[in-house]
Order: sequence, then C-alpha cells, then structure tokens
Amino acid sequence: MRRWLALVLAALFCLFGCSCRTEPKAEVLFYFFDVGQGDCTLIRTKDGDVLIDAGTEDAEQLLCLRLEQLGVTELALAVFTHPDEDHIGGADGVLSQFPAREVWLNGGSMENVAGTLLLQAAERSNSDVAVVKAGMLWSLGELQLTVLYPDSSLGDGGNEDSIVLRVAFGETVAIFSGDAGAEQEQRMLKRFGEAHLDCDLYKVGHHGSNTSSSKAFLEAMTPEYAVISCGAGNSFGHPTGEVLSRLEAVGADVKRTDLLGEILFACDGDQLWFLDE
Repeated sequence: MRRWLALVLAALFCLFGCSCRTEPKAEVLFYFFDVGQGDCTLIRTKDGDVLIDAGTEDAEQLLCLRLEQLGVTELALAVFTHPDEDHIGGADGVLSQFPAREVWLNGGSMENVAGTLLLQAAERSNSDVAVVKAGMLWSLGELQLTVLYPDSSLGDGGNEDSIVLRVAFGETVAIFSGDAGAEQEQRMLKRFGEAHLDCDLYKVGHHGSNTSSSKAFLEAMTPEYAVISCGAGNSFGHPTGEVLSRLEAVGADVKRTDLLGEILFACDGDQLWFLDE
C-alpha cells in the first residue's frame, strides 16, 4: 500500500513543476528504500537520477521493480559508498537494468562476489567508473554534490573509508555518510567546518550504530530530519539507544525504514518536507 501511495504522491507532484495542495513545488525527491539491513537512496531531479548504494542481493529484485515503477530508465550517477554486501549487493542487477553514466567507488578492494559483479555490470553498461576523494565537486542541473570523504588516508576501503556526500539543492542540504565512523567524522569537521556540514537531512551513518553519529558531528550538522536505514529486528541492535539519544539532543526528527518502510522527502530548494501516509 505504501509503495502505491508514494507513486500517487509522486504523480501529484508531477515531480518537477506542478504544485500539490498548498505546498511549494517539489523539485527534488529523496527516496530512502526499505532494503532491510542495508542502504539505498534515490535522488530524483528533472535533470536525472542519482543512486546512492544498492542494498543487499536479497533486496535486488524488489529494488529493481521499485525503480521501474518510478519510471527510472537510467542513472546519471551511481555512488557505492564502500564495497560491503549490504551496500552493493543489488548493484549488478540495478546497473544491468538501469545503466549509469557514471559510477563512483571509494577505492577499496572489489574482489568479493558483489564487487566483481558490480564492475562487470558497469563495464557492460559502458559506465565511466571513478574513484573519488574529498573535495571533488559534481553537479546535475542545480543539484550540487561535494565529496567529503575519503581523504588521502584511505585504509582497507571498508566502513571507515565510506564515501560521504554533501548534496545541496538551493538552500536544502543533505549529508549521506555511508558507514563512516567517529574518527572520520572528526576529520571532516576539521577539514570542512560546521558551516559546510550544517544540513537539513542526514542519512544516519552505519545504520544507527554507535560507532558513528558522534556528538560533535551531530552538533555541527544539526539536521532537521535524520533517516536510519536498517532491518527490522536486525541482529546488530541497530539503531542503538545512544545514537537515538544523540539525535534527539540535536532536535532531529528521526525516520526509520525498519518502522516505516520506504521513506520519502521532497524539496523545492527553500523547504524540505517529509511525505507521510
């Protein structure tokens, strides 16, 4: 029911330029898909679609079906924050059905099964594959992406080396932090400062694990909304009570895929709003 409701809402907004109710025009939509214990976000604009991570292999079929329902045919950019299965397990299926003009990786080893399949699918799709570093800028129409991490101190390419993105559209800013940890958050704070990290929407790091979303990082961001992508009843205990308390302390309105399923936000460059049932 929720999936069809999101479709109706997207149609009402006409995605780009048609007003709905008394709300401002929706220029960008942020879909946080329910992929269980994993991550997957689609950012839709009139100029193209950006995918950040692709969930697990178990969620691949439903993810591809959902993208097809939304009318996605290709991706302007696909970002895979790091080569863990819960972030790239569905990547080969997605790239095979929805070719990406560009694919971003963090430089970590892709020798696992999911990584090998991802690279093969990217090659078949003739995608431009790039390893990105902090400071890189990219734009899609008025959507502006800044890579905040990893920096030159890349380790084994795992959680702590996740690609962290600042996504800006007009006055609206979202931070996507993959599974980056507290040490990496401190490095970003030192390099970019609070002004660049201040945001409206935060995709909570590492599914709400206590290794991420440190007090200092959250106080720099002060997000209005925080989205946690995690599986219902997961064995990791995500999200932790400590992280939920820290998010509450900075006034973030927390939305969780394990409780809500798919989560949808819209923005017009000035305002960001949550589309509920």
